[in-house]
Amino acid sequence: MTKKQQPTVKQEQEAIISLLTGTKKYVKDHKKRVLTGAVILVLAAVFGYAYTTHVQKVQENSWAAYYNAQLAVMQDPAAVTQLDGVALQYPGTQAAQYAQLLKGDILYAGENFAQAADAYEPLTNAHNETLRTVATLSLAAAKQATGDYESAIKLMTQFIAQNPKSFALPQAYFTLAMSQELAGQKAQAIETYQQILANYTKTYFGKVAQDKLAVLTK
Repeated sequence: MTKKQQPTVKQEQEAIISLLTGTKKYVKDHKKRVLTGAVILVLAAVFGYAYTTHVQKVQENSWAAYYNAQLAVMQDPAAVTQLDGVALQYPGTQAAQYAQLLKGDILYAGENFAQAADAYEPLTNAHNETLRTVATLSLAAAKQATGDYESAIKLMTQFIAQNPKSFALPQAYFTLAMSQELAGQKAQAIETYQQILANYTKTYFGKVAQDKLAVLTK
């Protein structure tokens, strides 16, 4: 069998020249099509840049609107409706979601628990993990405050099962235990308080759980 020879430098040069010649001929023969393709690519790049710039500008403006609404609420809690303005003007942004979270907190602090729950609930599906976690815990607390203990228990049971490594587990367990206790589920409440005491002994929740157990196990 004859050994296959490697192409010489001259052959490689000739191949490159042939390729370039063929490319030039294609461009010449299909000039309109090639130019159209080039224009499309340029327009795509321009629109891509414009879209990115627009998104960045919207984000900046949405946070500025949230900041202004926050200042207004700090000066006058009755200005809570300004937080809705952020959501209406910049729907889907994180600033709009945090505005609704703040609205819920203000309503909760004013003991408008049912309204607070309405503000928190849509945020339990947020993409931002921290926002979603805080909203879920806050919703459970609001449900508990309205006397809807079963909903609070269900929320916290699901949260604990789905987020076994969450930073908010101590509070989730505590809200669960409190809801069980208030619902008259004494045995379940004792078991949950014992879990808190065993796993979070040195935390605030561990100390409260210890006090609760002292009363419930008398």
